[in-house]
Amino acid sequence: MLFLSVIAMTAPLSAVEPTVAIQPFGKMPGVQVEKVKAGILALYAVKVEVLPAKPLPKEAYYEPRERYKADKLLDFLDRETNTGFTKVIGLTTQDISTRKGEIADWGIFGLGQLGGRACVVSTHRLHAGKASEPVFQSRLAKVSIHELGHTFGLDHCPNAGCFMNDGAGKIATVDAESDRPCPDCAARLPLAHK
Repeated sequence: MLFLSVIAMTAPLSAVEPTVAIQPFGKMPGVQVEKVKAGILALYAVKVEVLPAKPLPKEAYYEPRERYKADKLLDFLDRETNTGFTKVIGLTTQDISTRKGEIADWGIFGLGQLGGRACVVSTHRLHAGKASEPVFQSRLAKVSIHELGHTFGLDHCPNAGCFMNDGAGKIATVDAESDRPCPDCAARLPLAHK
């Protein structure tokens, strides 16, 4: 038994399959949660567990703009999610924002900790342009895998079509991205299909 413990302790981290928790906030539609789960599993070699919905934390609410600060949501997710999960992605229908340069409250699609554990995605802006349901679902999956990519250490990628392109707040950029990484990004990710 001691021998097995030593083997387990010396196994390389890369041999352990990452686990991703999906944390729905509020009344997140189940079909959207399942779309995110399917998108994650289609790209990443991970296990995914959907957690019971929680209310959005009051400390993240930004009353002047009636939306939630994404940075505070990341802190909440990192602090409140079981540490047995390698990554956690929060999902909300509410508008979210962060600081961008001199702009203190920039509305965003999502935010992820670069090389960290937590990311969050909002559906609020993904309906832009009266998107059809298939377009909306595609956007949701792409933004989710993008933000999760940041937690795996990927910064924005300049290679055309890569799912890690910087959306820069433009829905057209999200629509132009594929749901696949470029070769440079693929080499740094735990992919389901290499």
